[in-house]
Amino acid sequence: MKKIVLASLALALGWSGTAFAQTEVDALRYSRLGVSGTARIQGLGGAQSALGSDVSSLFVNPAGLGMFRRSEFTVTPAIQSSKIQASINGNSFSDNRSDFTLPQLGIVFANRKDDEEVGDWRGVSFGIGLTRLNNFNEQLRPYSVFSGETDPTIVEYFADQAYLKNRTQADLDDELNDGITTLEGLGYGAYLLNFDEEGNPLPEYREGRILQQEDIIRTGAQNQVDFGVGTSFRDKLYLGASLGIVTTNFTQQSIYREVEDSPNTPFTSLELYDEFTTRGTGINLKVGVIARPVDALRLGLSIQTPTAYTLTDEYQRTLYANFDDSGTERAAELPGQFTYRLTTPFRATGGAAVFLGKYGFLTADVEYVNYSSARFREDNDDLGSAGNYFDEVNNRINNLKSTWNYRFGAEGRFDIFRVRAGYAFSADPDTDTNFEAGAINQKFGSVSSYTLGAGVRLQQFFVDLAYVHAVGEVGYAPYVSNSFYTPFANASSEPVVDIEKVQNSAVLTVGYNF
Repeated sequence: MKKIVLASLALALGWSGTAFAQTEVDALRYSRLGVSGTARIQGLGGAQSALGSDVSSLFVNPAGLGMFRRSEFTVTPAIQSSKIQASINGNSFSDNRSDFTLPQLGIVFANRKDDEEVGDWRGVSFGIGLTRLNNFNEQLRPYSVFSGETDPTIVEYFADQAYLKNRTQADLDDELNDGITTLEGLGYGAYLLNFDEEGNPLPEYREGRILQQEDIIRTGAQNQVDFGVGTSFRDKLYLGASLGIVTTNFTQQSIYREVEDSPNTPFTSLELYDEFTTRGTGINLKVGVIARPVDALRLGLSIQTPTAYTLTDEYQRTLYANFDDSGTERAAELPGQFTYRLTTPFRATGGAAVFLGKYGFLTADVEYVNYSSARFREDNDDLGSAGNYFDEVNNRINNLKSTWNYRFGAEGRFDIFRVRAGYAFSADPDTDTNFEAGAINQKFGSVSSYTLGAGVRLQQFFVDLAYVHAVGEVGYAPYVSNSFYTPFANASSEPVVDIEKVQNSAVLTVGYNF
């Protein structure tokens, strides 16, 4: 399951050097979803498309609203702990953190006919629910790695960017005067990048080993509010639809450092500070159906339209370079803001539930997501060159693939008591395609979630508990080197960090029927 992420500096620091720096990483961040919903559903591994009679139906298959016989209110708090274990060159670094979250909150108003009343349509239910889609809170503690004398570092990367973009010294002088907006402009402003007599970009000379360190902190969350309606036809066919409004708030702060151990050059160290925030809203529509051909079997199918987002990014970077002979040089990027559109993929989910009389049931879902269909576009048609940038990003998104995600669950019933177990598998959306130099080349990897649950059901009151253990392994590099400079030409020795992400959630749902 281990995947190696070869991410460019744009991934590490959030930007590729301009305001228009959205990548397939951003598209996947807002498209991949984990196990969510009430404790009952999370205890079943999230497999619910054919179950119904749960507020979480709003989020996956709103046809489940048609199965409610009574109105219901639920609230689901949780404690979520995450552990990130990073290792490189035999050294390991770990970070643990815990957060209090609210994965679910919802209410369903049921208006059902009495069993004695005639009519094929048995009633209508309306629901409103809040679902936590993603929790972005994590921290990658500083890792340390030494680059050798023939290994390219971030200073060579500055020169690479100037070379790839055909930047001249006059270009960077103008940028310095008008306000820095690029990564190579930062390097030039901090005297880490210059030009030779022939006009070629030239990185600051350094020698000996370079100690590289980085600290990354990410915060934020992605939530969805659904408004849905469901109905029942002869208690054999259930239909439903819901409108989802998604809000997202993501912040990343990072500090990247390099320190030289040789006393023979004036350069001693650098620090690159980066912070960006993405906020926005999106909207989608879900329609679903559940069929119950016999009492022991339910079949479910739901379709969710692509989520159409309007997102705004705010960003700034500052670079400090320290020299023995001239002190500290500082270069700061102009604070920026950029609004754009993102459309995430269409999703289709099908499932079945088999009931074992009064003893419980088995349930399974399969979900189809075509990640290559995600698309960025400019918010303003007059942005000019931004359109070309989004063409390049969207072409790289085309290299992602469609996936089949699976969820399985089982519930045992003993009088008023319930016990549950489940498993969910989120497939890797990446292909093995190698992207061009300077672009993102990230492998997100697959994620496996193992779940347990228990509950007590009374006439008007119920309590459910769930435990979710999710594991995924990826990798990370602060930059991808493709240096054009001797002795760095064709080198590829960027520090690659193997990362194991483990997330544990303890979930409690309290519900009331009325």
